[in-house]
Amino acid sequence: MYSHISVMLPEVLEYLKPKTGERIFDGTLGGAGYSLAIAKAVGPTGEVFATDLDLLAINNAKKRAKEEGIKNLNVINDNFGNLAEIASEFGPFDGAVFDLGLSSAQLDDEERGFSFQGDRPLSMSFNADNAEGEETENILRYYNLLKLTEIFRVYGDEPKAYYAAKLIVEYRKQKPIKTTGDLLEALAPIMKGYHRTNPATRIFQALRIETNKEYKNLENALAALPNALKPGARVVFVSFHSGEDRIIKNFFRQESQDCICPSRALLCSCGHKATLKIITKKPLIPSNQESAENPRARSSKLRAAIRI
Repeated sequence: MYSHISVMLPEVLEYLKPKTGERIFDGTLGGAGYSLAIAKAVGPTGEVFATDLDLLAINNAKKRAKEEGIKNLNVINDNFGNLAEIASEFGPFDGAVFDLGLSSAQLDDEERGFSFQGDRPLSMSFNADNAEGEETENILRYYNLLKLTEIFRVYGDEPKAYYAAKLIVEYRKQKPIKTTGDLLEALAPIMKGYHRTNPATRIFQALRIETNKEYKNLENALAALPNALKPGARVVFVSFHSGEDRIIKNFFRQESQDCICPSRALLCSCGHKATLKIITKKPLIPSNQESAENPRARSSKLRAAIRI
């Protein structure tokens, strides 16, 4: 059974403000919590277009929509990084939402290696139907010491990134890393004496981001956003990692300014015009109650803007 609790759903709806008859894009279908709530808000004359690579999520959403009598949800088996192409076919949209976190179903799926609980295949692809884990395995098998260090530091915020990378390089000389158990065994020396976040959490996160090219897809979606939205459209992002939030914050800041020339420039030569108005001066975080009821929501941040 596909299980997932939508993070900050009331806040998402408050900032997105879906109206009757609107056409909304949901870049991350997941457990369909946002999509179904928005589909109800826009009514039968409106439409929701939701993308996901995970066939588990897609089949679950179709089943839930049928059970709830919702007929205005259009599910697309694609990555939101292809927003430019999706918008050219179905857009422009009256609003958009992106939940960048993993679903509980994906984390709990024993056929995948998103979580380091248990001993599972290292298949970190979002596409469950093609989750053989070869790409994740190849990262661990072929990336050199410096490349592994970079992804652990940048994507995982791991303070001992070099040490973790060195452990993996030394381990794979003796034995290939094929399962989560293998990876944990390789990282065993770095696991001793941690005080807060388990280092394995950061390493697994970094590998997942690299496997799915998550930052690149986010950057592609952001670049396509101004042309994908109608004037007045609202966009909401919910992120769970400081790197993702930084990318969104910097993009919002850039697109809310008319000129993006270097500060030392005497005259504007970029010709850039603002496309967004930021409506969250600071990112929203979950309430204490939500964080207590759903611990996976604790690191989430919400940012929103309006297309000018």
